[in-house]
Amino acid sequence: MTTGAPTREPDDAASSARQTQRYLRLSLVLLVAVLFLGVAIQTVVVSWTPLRLGWQVLPSISHYFYTPARPVFVGVLVAASVALLALSGRRAPSAFLDAAALFAPVIAVVPTAIRTPASGELGCGPAPCIPVDILSTVYVGVATYVVTVLVVVVALAAIRRRKRITPTRSFVIVSAVAVVAALGLAALAFAPGLREGFPFNLWPIGSIHFAAVLLFFTCFAVVPLVYGWQPVEADETPPTRRQRTVYRLVAVLMAADLVFLLLAFLARGLGWPLFGDAPVVLVGEFVALLLFAWFWWEQTLQRWDDVVGPFALPSAGASAPPRSADQGTT
Repeated sequence: MTTGAPTREPDDAASSARQTQRYLRLSLVLLVAVLFLGVAIQTVVVSWTPLRLGWQVLPSISHYFYTPARPVFVGVLVAASVALLALSGRRAPSAFLDAAALFAPVIAVVPTAIRTPASGELGCGPAPCIPVDILSTVYVGVATYVVTVLVVVVALAAIRRRKRITPTRSFVIVSAVAVVAALGLAALAFAPGLREGFPFNLWPIGSIHFAAVLLFFTCFAVVPLVYGWQPVEADETPPTRRQRTVYRLVAVLMAADLVFLLLAFLARGLGWPLFGDAPVVLVGEFVALLLFAWFWWEQTLQRWDDVVGPFALPSAGASAPPRSADQGTT
């Protein structure tokens, strides 16, 4: 006889793995909500000492790095990077999730330039720049990021060699991209003859922060593209027709938003009077983050009961699956 009592999942390894994967996907949605909350609070609080409310919208979300919302901005990006790496695996989008996770911390540690009437008080000249007192913090962040990336790549390669796991092509490509990105960032920040103008010395774009933003969202945009048009994996719950439509819509809107962001960045950097004083970069970043959160919400619902990767335990009497180089959860 059926009762109205709620069911309880068994307390086993598969159930624990299922909950871990649920929380990882859901955390990416919540991280976007936390960032929006921090930006909203800082927008309406003009002054904290004394407390004074008002309305102060900055040109972009990245500009909130220069406000008391900086810990929220940096913390969300670093946490998102960790979650994306944890969701990496053997599936087609995994390399793009890894790449997105690689660029997210760069957005956090290398800020955008500021151009405000008070920029002189912060150590800037008439042109947009990063204040001198903050630039020292940026150098520390860059050095920490470069060393961490190189150590992680070497450690993962050593573990695979020791465990005799053959690296997949995606692992080799992502590792190469990570090394090139880390060494390139180190050269732009510290190499004599190259460090002049850092962090606006990345040819031909100029701003390293802007490049990292575009690369992060471009890498992510490929993921809903894959889920919207390619067949699902054998151990994956197939998306409903509505979910597949959502994935396709997110991919198309993200591509359009990236074009809009590129145009907005170029207009601001080159002084084109296309948008006036409207915070168009803020709008573009807001839309991109909403699409990011929407995708992960749908992924959470679609794959609520999935246990994949190394957490998928073989049934009784079944032989263990062959060892693969990338057995993640994406």
